[in-house]
Amino acid sequence: MKRLIPAILLLLCISSQLYAQPSDAYLTNRLNAGRMPGASMVVVKDGKWIFEKSLGKADIANNKDVTRHTIFMLASVSKTIVATAVMQQWEKGAIDLDIDVNNYLPFVLKHPVHQTDSITMRMLLTHTSAIEDNWNTMGSLYVYGDSPIPLDSFMKEYFTPLGVFYDATGNFYGYQPGAQWNYSNMATTLAAYVVERVTGDLFSHHCDTAIFQKICMKNTSWLLSGIQDTTMIARPYSYIGGNYEDIGLYGYPDYPDGQLRTSVTSLARFMTMYMQYGEFEGTRLLDSTTVDYMLQPQTTAVNYQGIIFYSAPSSNGDILWGHNGGDAGVATAMYFNLAKKTGAIVLTNGDGTQSVSPDLLVDTLYKFGLTVTPAPTDTFPHCSEPTTVYDVQPSLANVSLGPNPTTGILGVTTDKECMITLTDMQGRQVAQQRLQAGKNMLDLRQSAAPGIYFVRIIGENGAVIATEKILFLR
Repeated sequence: MKRLIPAILLLLCISSQLYAQPSDAYLTNRLNAGRMPGASMVVVKDGKWIFEKSLGKADIANNKDVTRHTIFMLASVSKTIVATAVMQQWEKGAIDLDIDVNNYLPFVLKHPVHQTDSITMRMLLTHTSAIEDNWNTMGSLYVYGDSPIPLDSFMKEYFTPLGVFYDATGNFYGYQPGAQWNYSNMATTLAAYVVERVTGDLFSHHCDTAIFQKICMKNTSWLLSGIQDTTMIARPYSYIGGNYEDIGLYGYPDYPDGQLRTSVTSLARFMTMYMQYGEFEGTRLLDSTTVDYMLQPQTTAVNYQGIIFYSAPSSNGDILWGHNGGDAGVATAMYFNLAKKTGAIVLTNGDGTQSVSPDLLVDTLYKFGLTVTPAPTDTFPHCSEPTTVYDVQPSLANVSLGPNPTTGILGVTTDKECMITLTDMQGRQVAQQRLQAGKNMLDLRQSAAPGIYFVRIIGENGAVIATEKILFLR
C-alpha cells in the first residue's frame, strides 16, 4: 500500500553521530539491516551535487547493480509532484484552494453524512478532507503492469453513490471535512484528477510537459508504458522467509498517489528546484512566493502539514521539509532544509524496517552534507548524459490462448515465462497465474463467475505483451 513510513513525527529523531561521509560498508550494512537490496542516494547543497552513492542490486536474478540511472518507484514521494502540478494551476488562477471541489468535477462529490459541507482542494492537499482510503477496494485493484482503469472512471466510480467502488462508510470518515487529519491517498488522487480536468490533458501526460521535460527529469513516468526501457527499473523486493521475493512491476488506478518512477538524478533536480524556490538551472516551475507558501503549516488539525509536503525534525534539531513513501517492495525518502540549502534523497527497492528506513539514512546524509563546502566541480550530471541501457533486452513472448468463449478452462501457450492476469469489467483482478514456457491451463471456475473478462499477458519486465477480451460461459 502507499503509505507514510510509520511514526511520521519521529522519523528523523533517532540520534546519530555520523557527521563524516558515511562509508560504503556502513551504508551497505544499513541497507541489509533494513531489508533493502539496493539503493541510490544523493546529497545536494547550495544547488551543488556534493555526494552520490548507488549500492546493491536493482535486479537480483539478473545480477544487475544499482546505478544513478536506475529507475525506482517513488511510492508516496510521488505526491509532491501532484502538489507541484496543482500549485502551477493555482498560480494561473485556474484552481482555487478554498472553494468546493465540485466546481472542477464532472460528477457531484458529497460527504455522505455532512452533505452541506464543502470539500476543498486545500483539504485534499492537507489530508483533512474526510476522504478515507478503502483498502478493501484499493488493495484489490493492484495489477501487474499499468491498471486498465482510467483515472477519470475510477474517480467517478469511487466517489459517486451509484459507483462500482462507492462505499459510504469505507470511502469516508464520519467527521466533518476539515475537522481532522487522516492521511489519504485517495484525496491526493482526486487533487490530481482536478488538474486533469482544468488542463484538459491526462494527468500523466500533463506532468510530462509541465514538469518533467522542463527540468530534465529523464526516464520519469507515472506509467510503465512511459518507460522506454523497463529493464532500467529496480525490481521491488519483499523479504519473506529469509529471502528476497520479487514483487514484480505493478500498478493501480489511483496512480498519482504513489506510482511515479524516476531516477535519483531526476528527483534530485526536482528537490533542488524547491530548495531554490521554484527554479532549476534557469527554468522556473513555481514562483518563489508559492514555494514559501507551500512549505508552511496549512491546517490547525496538525502543525507539520504543508501543501502535501510536511515538516519533521532532523536528529540535530533542524526542521526539514519533504516526504517519504512505502509500497510493496519500495521505501523512499526526500527531505531538505531551505535555510541551509541542503537536502538528501534515498530511493530503495525494499520494504525497509521501523529501525532502519530511508528516513534515517537521509538524516545521516543530511548532517554529513552540512559539513561540506561545495566545490565548483560539484555539478549535476549534464542533461545530455547517456543513461544506461542494458545490453540484454527482454524479448516479448509469443502467446496464444483459447477457446474463446470458454466454459472455464482456458489454454495458454507461450514461448517464454510470463504472467497472466484476469480482470473483470471494473478492472478488479480476479485471478493471476505464472505461466511456464509451453502449454498452460487457467481454470476460471474457482475464481470467476460467468461474464466478460480481460486477459492480460505480462512479461518479466512489466510490459503488457497481449490483451484479449474473453467470454466465460457455463
